[in-house]
Amino acid sequence: MSHRLTRKGMPRMPSDDLEFDEGLTPAADEWAEFRDDDGEPIGIDELQGLDLGGMPEDVVVRVMDNYFPETTIRREGGTLICDIEERLYTKYWEHKFSAYAFAEAMERAVRRLAREGHPLANPSRDDEDVHIFVRWELRLPRDTRPEALVESVKAAFDLVWHRADSILENSDSVLILGKDTAGSALDRLKSIAAKLEELGYYTYIIKEQPDKAGESVIQKVLRYALSAKFVVIENSEGSGHLYEIPHVAKAAECVTVVLQEEGKGATWMFEDAYAKHRHWQRFTYKEHELAAVVEQAAAWAEKFVGDFAAYQEANLPWLKKK
Repeated sequence: MSHRLTRKGMPRMPSDDLEFDEGLTPAADEWAEFRDDDGEPIGIDELQGLDLGGMPEDVVVRVMDNYFPETTIRREGGTLICDIEERLYTKYWEHKFSAYAFAEAMERAVRRLAREGHPLANPSRDDEDVHIFVRWELRLPRDTRPEALVESVKAAFDLVWHRADSILENSDSVLILGKDTAGSALDRLKSIAAKLEELGYYTYIIKEQPDKAGESVIQKVLRYALSAKFVVIENSEGSGHLYEIPHVAKAAECVTVVLQEEGKGATWMFEDAYAKHRHWQRFTYKEHELAAVVEQAAAWAEKFVGDFAAYQEANLPWLKKK
Protein backbone atom coordinates (compact mmCIF):
# COMPACT_ATOMS: atom_id res chain seq x y z
CA MET A 1 0.00 0.00 0.00
CA SER A 2 1.33 3.44 -0.87
CA HIS A 3 1.08 6.29 1.65
CA ARG A 4 0.94 10.02 1.20
CA LEU A 5 3.16 12.20 3.38
CA THR A 6 1.90 14.73 5.92
CA ARG A 7 3.39 18.19 6.20
CA LYS A 8 5.74 16.84 8.86
CA GLY A 9 6.98 14.10 6.56
CA MET A 10 5.21 11.34 8.48
CA PRO A 11 3.41 8.59 6.58
CA ARG A 12 -0.31 9.11 6.39
CA MET A 13 -2.85 6.28 6.41
CA PRO A 14 -6.06 6.52 4.37
CA SER A 15 -8.08 6.39 7.60
CA ASP A 16 -6.47 9.67 8.62
CA ASP A 17 -7.84 11.54 5.56
CA LEU A 18 -11.00 12.84 7.16
CA GLU A 19 -9.05 14.27 10.08
CA PHE A 20 -6.39 16.04 8.04
CA ASP A 21 -8.29 16.84 4.80
CA GLU A 22 -11.42 18.36 6.19
CA GLY A 23 -12.23 19.93 2.81
CA LEU A 24 -12.48 16.55 1.06
CA THR A 25 -15.77 14.60 0.86
CA PRO A 26 -16.36 11.09 -0.46
CA ALA A 27 -17.26 10.90 -4.15
CA ALA A 28 -21.01 11.18 -4.70
CA ASP A 29 -22.80 8.00 -5.79
CA GLU A 30 -24.68 9.04 -8.93
CA TRP A 31 -26.78 5.86 -8.70
CA ALA A 32 -27.87 6.30 -5.08
CA GLU A 33 -31.38 7.50 -5.95
CA PHE A 34 -31.92 4.41 -8.12
CA ARG A 35 -31.12 1.88 -5.40
CA ASP A 36 -34.42 2.50 -3.67
CA ASP A 37 -37.18 0.16 -4.87
CA ASP A 38 -39.68 2.98 -4.34
CA GLY A 39 -37.63 5.55 -6.24
CA GLU A 40 -39.40 8.07 -8.46
CA PRO A 41 -39.30 7.51 -12.24
CA ILE A 42 -37.26 9.84 -14.40
CA GLY A 43 -37.95 11.36 -17.81
CA ILE A 44 -36.15 10.77 -21.11
CA ASP A 45 -34.03 13.92 -20.74
CA GLU A 46 -32.64 12.75 -17.39
CA LEU A 47 -32.13 9.23 -18.75
CA GLN A 48 -29.97 10.58 -21.56
CA GLY A 49 -27.60 12.05 -18.99
CA LEU A 50 -26.82 8.66 -17.43
CA ASP A 51 -23.82 6.47 -18.18
CA LEU A 52 -25.75 3.22 -18.66
CA GLY A 53 -22.59 1.29 -19.46
CA GLY A 54 -21.39 1.93 -15.91
CA MET A 55 -24.71 1.14 -14.24
CA PRO A 56 -24.28 -1.24 -11.27
CA GLU A 57 -26.32 -4.44 -11.26
CA ASP A 58 -28.13 -3.51 -8.05
CA VAL A 59 -29.66 -0.42 -9.66
CA VAL A 60 -33.09 -0.10 -11.26
CA VAL A 61 -33.95 2.93 -13.39
CA ARG A 62 -37.64 3.62 -14.00
CA VAL A 63 -38.54 5.77 -16.98
CA MET A 64 -41.88 7.47 -17.54
CA ASP A 65 -42.48 10.17 -20.13
CA ASN A 66 -45.05 11.40 -22.63
CA TYR A 67 -45.52 9.12 -25.64
CA PHE A 68 -43.07 6.62 -24.20
CA PRO A 69 -43.91 3.17 -22.79
CA GLU A 70 -43.36 2.70 -19.07
CA THR A 71 -39.93 1.08 -18.87
CA THR A 72 -37.64 -0.22 -16.14
CA ILE A 73 -33.94 -0.58 -16.95
CA ARG A 74 -31.52 -2.91 -15.18
CA ARG A 75 -28.25 -4.62 -16.01
CA GLU A 76 -27.27 -8.27 -15.97
CA GLY A 77 -23.63 -8.75 -16.95
CA GLY A 78 -23.08 -7.33 -20.41
CA THR A 79 -26.78 -6.85 -21.12
CA LEU A 80 -29.15 -3.98 -20.44
CA ILE A 81 -32.64 -5.35 -19.80
CA CYS A 82 -35.52 -3.00 -20.49
CA ASP A 83 -38.73 -4.25 -18.89
CA ILE A 84 -41.51 -2.70 -20.98
CA GLU A 85 -45.04 -2.50 -19.59
CA GLU A 86 -48.25 -1.61 -21.38
CA ARG A 87 -51.43 -0.95 -19.42
CA LEU A 88 -54.75 -1.40 -21.23
CA TYR A 89 -57.72 0.38 -19.67
CA THR A 90 -60.72 -1.80 -20.43
CA LYS A 91 -63.16 0.97 -19.48
CA TYR A 92 -61.86 3.31 -22.17
CA TRP A 93 -60.71 0.73 -24.75
CA GLU A 94 -61.83 1.64 -28.29
CA HIS A 95 -59.98 -0.87 -30.51
CA LYS A 96 -62.14 -3.10 -32.76
CA PHE A 97 -60.93 -6.15 -30.79
CA SER A 98 -61.49 -6.41 -27.04
CA ALA A 99 -58.74 -5.36 -24.64
CA TYR A 100 -58.48 -8.94 -23.37
CA ALA A 101 -58.03 -10.31 -26.89
CA PHE A 102 -55.48 -7.61 -27.74
CA ALA A 103 -53.47 -8.24 -24.57
CA GLU A 104 -53.26 -11.94 -25.40
CA ALA A 105 -52.23 -11.06 -28.95
CA MET A 106 -49.46 -8.80 -27.63
CA GLU A 107 -48.11 -11.67 -25.56
CA ARG A 108 -48.17 -13.93 -28.60
CA ALA A 109 -46.56 -11.20 -30.70
CA VAL A 110 -43.55 -11.05 -28.38
CA ARG A 111 -43.09 -14.82 -28.68
CA ARG A 112 -43.33 -14.68 -32.47
CA LEU A 113 -40.93 -11.76 -32.77
CA ALA A 114 -38.44 -13.41 -30.43
CA ARG A 115 -38.50 -16.52 -32.62
CA GLU A 116 -37.78 -14.32 -35.62
CA GLY A 117 -34.60 -13.04 -33.97
CA HIS A 118 -35.72 -9.82 -32.30
CA PRO A 119 -34.11 -9.23 -28.85
CA LEU A 120 -37.40 -9.70 -26.95
CA ALA A 121 -38.13 -12.20 -24.18
CA ASN A 122 -40.34 -13.29 -21.29
CA PRO A 123 -43.78 -11.94 -22.18
CA SER A 124 -46.41 -12.02 -19.42
CA ARG A 125 -49.96 -10.84 -18.96
CA ASP A 126 -52.05 -9.87 -15.93
CA ASP A 127 -55.70 -9.51 -16.88
CA GLU A 128 -57.49 -10.18 -13.62
CA ASP A 129 -58.40 -6.54 -13.07
CA VAL A 130 -60.11 -3.74 -14.96
CA HIS A 131 -56.58 -2.73 -15.96
CA ILE A 132 -54.72 -5.28 -18.08
CA PHE A 133 -50.92 -5.32 -17.89
CA VAL A 134 -48.70 -6.77 -20.61
CA ARG A 135 -44.98 -6.96 -19.91
CA TRP A 136 -41.94 -8.11 -21.85
CA GLU A 137 -38.18 -7.63 -21.98
CA LEU A 138 -36.03 -5.86 -24.55
CA ARG A 139 -32.38 -6.93 -24.28
CA LEU A 140 -29.63 -4.60 -25.49
CA PRO A 141 -25.81 -4.57 -25.26
CA ARG A 142 -24.40 -2.87 -22.17
CA ASP A 143 -22.66 -0.20 -24.22
CA THR A 144 -25.93 0.99 -25.82
CA ARG A 145 -26.11 4.78 -25.55
CA PRO A 146 -29.18 6.26 -23.86
CA GLU A 147 -30.38 7.88 -27.09
CA ALA A 148 -30.24 4.54 -28.91
CA LEU A 149 -31.94 2.79 -26.00
CA VAL A 150 -34.85 5.25 -26.10
CA GLU A 151 -35.34 4.67 -29.83
CA SER A 152 -35.04 0.89 -29.37
CA VAL A 153 -37.73 0.85 -26.68
CA LYS A 154 -40.06 2.89 -28.89
CA ALA A 155 -39.38 0.60 -31.85
CA ALA A 156 -39.92 -2.53 -29.75
CA PHE A 157 -43.22 -1.24 -28.45
CA ASP A 158 -44.45 -0.29 -31.93
CA LEU A 159 -43.33 -3.65 -33.33
CA VAL A 160 -45.23 -5.62 -30.69
CA TRP A 161 -48.34 -3.43 -31.01
CA HIS A 162 -48.51 -3.71 -34.80
CA ARG A 163 -47.79 -7.45 -34.78
CA ALA A 164 -50.57 -7.99 -32.22
CA ASP A 165 -52.93 -6.04 -34.44
CA SER A 166 -51.87 -8.15 -37.43
CA ILE A 167 -52.33 -11.40 -35.49
CA LEU A 168 -55.93 -10.49 -34.75
CA GLU A 169 -56.70 -8.88 -38.09
CA ASN A 170 -55.28 -11.76 -40.13
CA SER A 171 -56.41 -14.62 -37.86
CA ASP A 172 -52.93 -15.95 -37.10
CA SER A 173 -54.22 -19.42 -36.28
CA VAL A 174 -53.42 -23.03 -37.14
CA LEU A 175 -55.89 -25.86 -37.68
CA ILE A 176 -54.69 -29.27 -36.49
CA LEU A 177 -56.11 -32.45 -38.02
CA GLY A 178 -55.30 -36.11 -37.52
CA LYS A 179 -56.35 -39.10 -35.48
CA ASP A 180 -58.04 -37.58 -32.43
CA THR A 181 -59.26 -40.63 -30.53
CA ALA A 182 -58.88 -40.15 -26.77
CA GLY A 183 -55.55 -41.47 -25.56
CA SER A 184 -52.10 -41.32 -27.18
CA ALA A 185 -53.45 -40.07 -30.54
CA LEU A 186 -55.21 -37.06 -29.05
CA ASP A 187 -52.25 -36.45 -26.73
CA ARG A 188 -50.00 -36.18 -29.80
CA LEU A 189 -52.26 -33.55 -31.37
CA LYS A 190 -52.24 -31.65 -28.07
CA SER A 191 -48.42 -31.79 -28.03
CA ILE A 192 -48.38 -30.27 -31.51
CA ALA A 193 -50.84 -27.59 -30.39
CA ALA A 194 -48.78 -26.81 -27.29
CA LYS A 195 -45.64 -26.24 -29.35
CA LEU A 196 -47.50 -23.99 -31.79
CA GLU A 197 -48.98 -22.05 -28.86
CA GLU A 198 -45.45 -21.61 -27.51
CA LEU A 199 -44.50 -20.16 -30.91
CA GLY A 200 -47.32 -17.63 -30.60
CA TYR A 201 -50.13 -19.15 -32.70
CA TYR A 202 -53.77 -19.70 -31.88
CA THR A 203 -54.49 -23.39 -32.40
CA TYR A 204 -57.64 -25.40 -33.09
CA ILE A 205 -57.96 -29.16 -32.80
CA ILE A 206 -61.12 -29.71 -34.79
CA LYS A 207 -62.59 -32.29 -32.40
CA GLU A 208 -62.50 -29.78 -29.53
CA GLN A 209 -64.37 -27.06 -31.42
CA PRO A 210 -68.16 -26.71 -31.02
CA ASP A 211 -70.44 -28.10 -33.69
CA LYS A 212 -73.19 -26.10 -35.36
CA ALA A 213 -76.56 -27.57 -36.18
CA GLY A 214 -77.01 -27.64 -39.94
CA GLU A 215 -73.25 -27.68 -40.64
CA SER A 216 -71.58 -30.85 -41.93
CA VAL A 217 -68.23 -32.10 -40.66
CA ILE A 218 -66.47 -30.97 -43.84
CA GLN A 219 -68.09 -27.54 -43.64
CA LYS A 220 -66.86 -27.22 -40.08
CA VAL A 221 -63.34 -28.26 -41.08
CA LEU A 222 -63.32 -25.83 -44.00
CA ARG A 223 -64.61 -22.99 -41.83
CA TYR A 224 -61.56 -23.31 -39.59
CA ALA A 225 -59.13 -24.20 -42.39
CA LEU A 226 -59.98 -21.17 -44.52
CA SER A 227 -59.50 -18.79 -41.60
CA ALA A 228 -56.20 -20.39 -40.54
CA LYS A 229 -52.77 -19.26 -41.67
CA PHE A 230 -51.88 -22.88 -42.35
CA VAL A 231 -53.08 -26.39 -41.54
CA VAL A 232 -51.13 -29.13 -39.77
CA ILE A 233 -52.11 -32.75 -40.44
CA GLU A 234 -50.66 -35.56 -38.31
CA ASN A 235 -50.60 -38.47 -40.76
CA SER A 236 -48.92 -41.32 -38.87
CA GLU A 237 -52.16 -43.25 -38.42
CA GLY A 238 -55.30 -43.54 -40.50
CA SER A 239 -58.39 -41.60 -39.44
CA GLY A 240 -61.06 -39.26 -40.75
CA HIS A 241 -58.39 -36.77 -41.81
CA LEU A 242 -57.87 -38.88 -44.97
CA TYR A 243 -61.32 -37.71 -46.10
CA GLU A 244 -60.58 -34.12 -45.08
CA ILE A 245 -57.23 -33.78 -46.91
CA PRO A 246 -58.62 -33.46 -50.47
CA HIS A 247 -61.04 -30.73 -49.35
CA VAL A 248 -58.51 -28.76 -47.30
CA ALA A 249 -55.27 -29.15 -49.26
CA LYS A 250 -56.54 -29.66 -52.81
CA ALA A 251 -59.91 -27.95 -53.20
CA ALA A 252 -59.32 -25.09 -50.74
CA GLU A 253 -55.57 -24.86 -51.51
CA CYS A 254 -54.71 -24.26 -47.85
CA VAL A 255 -51.02 -24.15 -47.00
CA THR A 256 -50.61 -27.60 -45.46
CA VAL A 257 -47.98 -29.25 -43.30
CA VAL A 258 -48.09 -33.04 -43.06
CA LEU A 259 -46.33 -34.54 -40.05
CA GLN A 260 -45.48 -38.23 -40.14
CA GLU A 261 -43.54 -40.37 -37.69
CA GLU A 262 -40.64 -42.25 -39.29
CA GLY A 263 -41.62 -45.72 -40.44
CA LYS A 264 -45.33 -44.96 -40.23
CA GLY A 265 -47.97 -43.49 -42.51
CA ALA A 266 -51.73 -43.54 -42.96
CA THR A 267 -51.80 -44.02 -46.74
CA TRP A 268 -49.81 -43.87 -49.98
CA MET A 269 -52.68 -42.12 -51.77
CA PHE A 270 -51.22 -38.61 -51.40
CA GLU A 271 -47.55 -39.51 -51.87
CA ASP A 272 -47.24 -37.90 -55.30
CA ALA A 273 -49.10 -34.78 -54.15
CA TYR A 274 -46.00 -33.59 -52.28
CA ALA A 275 -44.19 -33.37 -55.62
CA LYS A 276 -47.06 -31.78 -57.56
CA HIS A 277 -48.20 -29.14 -55.09
CA ARG A 278 -45.83 -26.55 -53.64
CA HIS A 279 -48.24 -25.56 -50.87
CA TRP A 280 -47.97 -29.06 -49.31
CA GLN A 281 -44.91 -30.17 -47.41
CA ARG A 282 -44.28 -33.36 -45.47
CA PHE A 283 -42.02 -33.48 -42.42
CA THR A 284 -41.01 -36.81 -40.88
CA TYR A 285 -39.99 -37.03 -37.25
CA LYS A 286 -38.78 -39.38 -34.56
CA GLU A 287 -41.01 -39.49 -31.51
CA HIS A 288 -38.64 -37.46 -29.32
CA GLU A 289 -38.11 -34.87 -32.08
CA LEU A 290 -41.75 -33.87 -32.58
CA ALA A 291 -41.50 -30.42 -30.98
CA ALA A 292 -38.41 -29.49 -33.01
CA VAL A 293 -39.98 -30.66 -36.26
CA VAL A 294 -43.18 -28.71 -35.52
CA GLU A 295 -41.05 -25.58 -35.21
CA GLN A 296 -39.33 -26.33 -38.54
CA ALA A 297 -42.70 -26.94 -40.18
CA ALA A 298 -44.10 -23.64 -38.90
CA ALA A 299 -41.04 -21.82 -40.25
CA TRP A 300 -41.57 -23.43 -43.66
CA ALA A 301 -45.27 -22.45 -43.68
CA GLU A 302 -44.47 -18.85 -42.72
CA LYS A 303 -41.87 -18.61 -45.47
CA PHE A 304 -44.23 -20.08 -48.06
CA VAL A 305 -47.02 -17.66 -47.13
CA GLY A 306 -44.59 -14.74 -47.23
CA ASP A 307 -43.05 -15.74 -50.57
CA PHE A 308 -46.46 -16.32 -52.13
CA ALA A 309 -47.72 -12.93 -50.91
CA ALA A 310 -44.61 -11.23 -52.34
CA TYR A 311 -45.18 -12.95 -55.70
CA GLN A 312 -48.79 -11.78 -55.78
CA GLU A 313 -47.84 -8.20 -54.94
CA ALA A 314 -45.22 -8.22 -57.68
CA ASN A 315 -47.40 -9.73 -60.40
CA LEU A 316 -51.07 -8.97 -59.74
CA PRO A 317 -52.01 -5.40 -60.71
CA TRP A 318 -54.66 -5.05 -58.00
CA LEU A 319 -52.19 -6.08 -55.29
CA LYS A 320 -49.18 -4.10 -56.45
CA LYS A 321 -48.06 -1.59 -53.86
CA LYS A 322 -48.15 2.01 -55.04
